[in-house]
Amino acid sequence: MEWFEHYHWINKAISQLDPETQYEEIFRLMSSYRLSDFMNNLIYAVTFPNFILDEWGSEAVWREDGGKMIEKATRRLEETENNNMVWWYYGPSHERTKKSVEDINKRHEFWASKYPGNFSHNDDYIYVLAFSAVLMDRFLRRLGLHGFSEKEKIAAHHFWRDMMPLFYAEGRTPLYGFPADWDEMMKLCIEYEQTPKKFPPKGRAIAMSIYEEFAFRYFPPGFRWLGRRIPLALSLDSTLATLHIEAPNVILSWLITIFFSWMMWFTGTFLPEPKKAFIVELEGASPAEKKARREHLIKTDKSYSSYIARQYGGSFSGCPINRMRSTPELPPGMEKFS
Repeated sequence: MEWFEHYHWINKAISQLDPETQYEEIFRLMSSYRLSDFMNNLIYAVTFPNFILDEWGSEAVWREDGGKMIEKATRRLEETENNNMVWWYYGPSHERTKKSVEDINKRHEFWASKYPGNFSHNDDYIYVLAFSAVLMDRFLRRLGLHGFSEKEKIAAHHFWRDMMPLFYAEGRTPLYGFPADWDEMMKLCIEYEQTPKKFPPKGRAIAMSIYEEFAFRYFPPGFRWLGRRIPLALSLDSTLATLHIEAPNVILSWLITIFFSWMMWFTGTFLPEPKKAFIVELEGASPAEKKARREHLIKTDKSYSSYIARQYGGSFSGCPINRMRSTPELPPGMEKFS
């Protein structure tokens, strides 16, 4: 049907591309168009806690007082998602992607000087890269929907394989050991997640602050209990177990899963696919619109910081939110959202 082809053009475009040579374009089509602030925030809430399950990872993020997880929670998310969207849209061969990753490498170098050894774990980097490749396939299948096609799996693997050399571990040490194919990526992720880990108090604080931020941003006061439970219901069981966070009850988890499954099926079946990538829309906004967005983020962060202090009485699982002014901060020029 003509209207269907007009509305749903992405899969048709992907079908005409070669995943062995045009994987950057395929991944751009897979990941850059069906986005929104809400979905970016939800995927961030479901994803990031998986990356701070070791003491060294959580310490480098939470630091002494929560850092940006408390004071600039929404702007931190925005910055993370903006970097991701640059990578997804432009691909590992593009100079914008290389600059974006190098900025992150420089930040890691700075924080490594404050927390020596915390950024030296090659396995952690490889897990994050492999997880990023399989993330949406696993998320869709968790909802009972179709995951990636074989062509999309090949493209996702090659895309993130090429992202690996752009990153460095501590001391500008090159990364190594990226999985050879899709199945190896999945195996690596599952084995990493099933490896027993010591409970990280700061990791729990980070995760709880992320779940709270999602609920605060998108749900009114009377429904924030539900907002907190949505990412919990869609999170990995192993992550929640390591962080000593209780999952929602079975019935509520089932209802949340069914709702998001239906929502994604409905939008994918009946709504038109955007002609512009989400990042192109954001970057194409007028100066006034960009200023208004920034001011809204700042206002949201100020409100959230006060809210989280009231909710938790100034502490997260033994980690004081004391807003110590002596806490190290990034040098001028490294902080995109000040």
